[in-house]
Amino acid sequence: MQCPVLMQVVHLHWNRAKMANSGFSDLLIPCTRLEVVAHLSVSDSGVRQLMKCDFREGFGPEDLSDSEHLTFETSLHGDEDSRPVVVFNTHPLAIASIDFPDIAVLPPYTFSEDGISITLRGVSSGISKFLALAREIIPPDSIKVINEGESEDGPRSLLGSKQWQVVQAAVQWGYYDDPKGVSMRQMSERLNMARSTLGEHLHNAEATIMKWLVEQE
Repeated sequence: MQCPVLMQVVHLHWNRAKMANSGFSDLLIPCTRLEVVAHLSVSDSGVRQLMKCDFREGFGPEDLSDSEHLTFETSLHGDEDSRPVVVFNTHPLAIASIDFPDIAVLPPYTFSEDGISITLRGVSSGISKFLALAREIIPPDSIKVINEGESEDGPRSLLGSKQWQVVQAAVQWGYYDDPKGVSMRQMSERLNMARSTLGEHLHNAEATIMKWLVEQE
């Protein structure tokens, strides 16, 4: 009998100190925060990405090309200070991910003063190979691996898709950190979701998780 393929989700984080040696730190000269929201195309030379950027005063999209590995291509319609932009990323880690067809880098992922946060999903063998390569290029300071299927009886299976989306975003963006890394208003803007709807999804998800925890005891 053939063994089922084990799928894994991996959360990687590089702190600000690690980011300083990553080749990405110069992105925080024009921006306070960058968020990769989509991959538009890939090639052997790099990845074309859609980013949302919170620009510092006096800086704009063209300044992204001053970084070592990013080339600004065009801006899309949006708020003046956080409009979506298309860039071409030639960082070795971005190029390396192209060589692993059995994994996917899951947007959104972020670059900020807190460091770099990236989520991967794929088969365990591909994940292991990518992590080994990542450790050679930029060793992460935090790696959290979740084997899909291990939590079938956990709270994840009790949450709806929208609830899971907002909970993931809230954790990744620091909504539950002290101090908060993002406000409810900022989350609603980034998710393009009404604040009341976002609040309802979060409240229902939190209630479900709390009830599950109590029931486990």
